[in-house]
Amino acid sequence: MNHEMKKNDEFYKNCTEYFEFLRKNSTVDFEFEDEYYFTMPAISSHK
Repeated sequence: MNHEMKKNDEFYKNCTEYFEFLRKNSTVDFEFEDEYYFTMPAISSHK
């Protein structure tokens, strides 16, 4: 696995953990969600 793919996987894992944390604490972070959903397509399609 190349370095860039590892970084993408790490980003996705960290975001998933943060979303889990928010759900468990019944809170939201709309600014983070906006950035996440804006960034994810670019990272997912980057080769």
